[in-house]
Amino acid sequence: MRRARVAAGLGAVLMLLASGVRGDTLATLGAVLPPFIANNFEELVKAAADSCDILPLELLFSRRYTSEMPFLDMVEFTRGRTRVYRISAAHQRLLDHPPPPLLLIYVPGWWNTPTDESSDGLVTALLRKNPIVLAVDTRPIFRRGYIASASRVKPLAHLLYSFIRNVHQQGYPLYSIHVIGFSLGAHVAGMTGKLVQKGLRGSLGRIIALDPARPCFMRPSEYRLNRSDADFVHVVHSSAGVLGLEHPVGDADIYVNGVSVKQPECRDRSISLECDHAQAWRLYAASVVNERSLMGRKCFSWDQLMSGQCTGNETVVGYSCSANSRGMFLYKSNNGGDIRRTDTQLQVFNPFDIFSWLRL
Repeated sequence: MRRARVAAGLGAVLMLLASGVRGDTLATLGAVLPPFIANNFEELVKAAADSCDILPLELLFSRRYTSEMPFLDMVEFTRGRTRVYRISAAHQRLLDHPPPPLLLIYVPGWWNTPTDESSDGLVTALLRKNPIVLAVDTRPIFRRGYIASASRVKPLAHLLYSFIRNVHQQGYPLYSIHVIGFSLGAHVAGMTGKLVQKGLRGSLGRIIALDPARPCFMRPSEYRLNRSDADFVHVVHSSAGVLGLEHPVGDADIYVNGVSVKQPECRDRSISLECDHAQAWRLYAASVVNERSLMGRKCFSWDQLMSGQCTGNETVVGYSCSANSRGMFLYKSNNGGDIRRTDTQLQVFNPFDIFSWLRL
């Protein structure tokens, strides 16, 4: 009966969209939905996400090259200026700088840009501790339908691997390369790590996966993030089981207030998915400035995590998280006061916009 109601609700919303009722964000959409649909939005998201995971993975991720690859840019941020150049030439442009202690590479998610709120928040924070931060301009491949974007994760990983291979050949050690990925970008980081291990017989120092995307990546496979993809894989889950993966996939998996919960900073929204998803990068960026802003207790079982009663010692689980950390950790917001919430304008997976879901 529940599945029938969910299916009926999905059909009703698609009819609304066909008639022209469409907003720019999920918050706007929430204002026009019937109460049953709005109250069960997360269930509808999960049902729609299943449609991608029905596809054969070999078909979805078969390509290693697309026509956009030669035109992708790297954006170089330093404290004094910003430069943009092709990824294919990025290793040569890095020779303009003294080698930084850490080479930080940020891979934005679906419909994100190198200058949007998520990128600006992360880069601004990271530059307080690091002289240079690189961001991949994913717009040519991720500003399209979600399935089409997901199918380009592998080609982008191959391009990023080529850059890392080149800088490594110039003498840069792999252990000093950290790749940060948000949403779809987290799986780019994971697949890049696999390519590094296969091609360079070494491992990236660290992958930081900020709410790795769930739709199209629910099944364990060689095409998604895994704890073996770097020396240390650090995961922050803030929309676990909805937009983000639910089960642990890293060496250290930090769950923001638990699993499948509306984040306290987002409870004033009828549909909070955009805001929930964004808490991963918000919290991580805040932890660069103040390491104690992201503290977690180790959970010794899945039941402890689900009950919110983790009994391990409290430890730093953000930017300064120890590479020796292992297991699941629960972070609890301090009544929503830890992070200053602003209206998030990120585009995230919306199962009701059939055009953005399928557009090539």
